[in-house]
Amino acid sequence: MSAKRVVRVRRTQAERTAETRAALVAAAIGVVHRLGYGAATTALIADEAGITRGAILHHFGTRAELMAEVIRSVFDQEVQDYDALIRELRIGRRVSDWVELCWRILSRPSGLAVLEILLASRSDPELAARLEPIQHEVEHNALAGVLARFPGGEETALARMRLIVWAIRGLALGDMLTPDAGGLAPSVALLRSWLRAAEDAGVSLFAPPPQEPGKPT
Repeated sequence: MSAKRVVRVRRTQAERTAETRAALVAAAIGVVHRLGYGAATTALIADEAGITRGAILHHFGTRAELMAEVIRSVFDQEVQDYDALIRELRIGRRVSDWVELCWRILSRPSGLAVLEILLASRSDPELAARLEPIQHEVEHNALAGVLARFPGGEETALARMRLIVWAIRGLALGDMLTPDAGGLAPSVALLRSWLRAAEDAGVSLFAPPPQEPGKPT
């Protein structure tokens, strides 16, 4: 029997670059999630990725640029994961469904790492400058997805979207800090039940709120 010949396909430079960048992003998520943003040095991230520290400087220039890429990459992955989760759970047509969907996505290590990075930008001008345009782009694209599913006024849809996203992010942060065995999952379920009850009562959660008597339109 003749020996089979193994043919190795040589990767292109673009493929090698993409793999290195992806490895650094994944390593940054892991280190930030475990140790926090302040402790996530480029040296630790490079060690986590099995790559030299010089590779970070070559591909991203600064730690702030790497963290900005983490935000963008996590969002791009989350878009795909939301679609997959909607198909798996067969939910998503009701606003209340998005409490569960957001909890499953935003409470993961990647979601918590993003939250750490966003909080760090408050005291890091370079990081804030890198994140501002990305955050604007992320929110703009997310809002477009919301309007595609729940047509209505853009301003009101943005307010409702932010309410759910930041409520879940706050609950996810609290879940890390709460020593209870069950964590904040019951609180997430309660929030979803409240929104579902409002929907069942005929309240349109993506329509402008009713005008209060005596207030100008």
